[in-house]
Amino acid sequence: MIQYLQHHKIDKSQWDVLIEKSEQGQVYALSWYLDVVAPNWEAVVELNKAGKYKTVMPIPWRTKLGIRYVLQPLFCQQLGIYSLKESIVAATYQKFWAEVQQRFRYVVGYQFNTDNQLPPQLEQEYTYTLYLDLNKPYQEIKQHYTRDRKLNLKRSQNAGLLLHQSNNLEPLIQFFKDETADKIYGGVSEKAYMLLRQLYEALQERGLAQLYYTVDAGGRENAGCLFTVWRNRIVYIFNAAPSHGRKQNGRTLILDHIIQKYATQKFILDFESPDDREPDIVHFYRSFGSQTMLIPVLKYNRLPKSIKWIRELRMRLVQRLRG
Repeated sequence: MIQYLQHHKIDKSQWDVLIEKSEQGQVYALSWYLDVVAPNWEAVVELNKAGKYKTVMPIPWRTKLGIRYVLQPLFCQQLGIYSLKESIVAATYQKFWAEVQQRFRYVVGYQFNTDNQLPPQLEQEYTYTLYLDLNKPYQEIKQHYTRDRKLNLKRSQNAGLLLHQSNNLEPLIQFFKDETADKIYGGVSEKAYMLLRQLYEALQERGLAQLYYTVDAGGRENAGCLFTVWRNRIVYIFNAAPSHGRKQNGRTLILDHIIQKYATQKFILDFESPDDREPDIVHFYRSFGSQTMLIPVLKYNRLPKSIKWIRELRMRLVQRLRG
């Protein structure tokens, strides 16, 4: 039996047990993670004969102008359907998505996970991420670094950078504000940084956060990377560096350290790759030998024409002001 549950009706203990046992399980789908990035998230669930969850799908939503809509949260690249079964049949995807369609007139974009294979009847688009399989000796993995990546790794080592773990997220956020935020279309609101702080605190409490900085010869922190490690996956969740840190390739040194640390173990490093609008970042992640993994995306807009027109007008105005 399939049900649509509002937030207060979700049994989070039962939910997390399923995610932890699920073949598709990811840290993004744990209830406490969703509580941070998508407060009041809802869910589609399938129950077994005993009334227990056997398949679930989290639904992150927002409201604007009195209209509820589905939007992929920040710091949550993948969601989708999670099941105790390794293979999810086509009918399950269709039934679960029908529950969403009954309740929302607008889905900006819902990103499934890389283990979800949606049937062709659901008209899907794709984005992607980049995975690096670490279950190999480090030297074998390093052989697949590009020539430039090997050269930049050597430069970071020759620069005498030191690497250390930290519990202080603020330098990383400041690096991002100073060097990256202005380059992002639409800018970055202070709410996004508050969300990152809340998420980091939640990860720290559970021992799932690893925050690294590199320090140069002058004692300056010059690059920072935040990872979360859960089950067999390491997610490269946030990073930034000031200009002098980029020149000294601090992030290359940190990523190489993570690869060495988990090499020969059954871990996947998920770079959380952006789309092709950020070609330099994608090129950087590919330079470690990572492989493309497709993420199915479903979206639709059934809003009244008047609402669509207002939205399009607002987008054009923002583009003109920024232009």
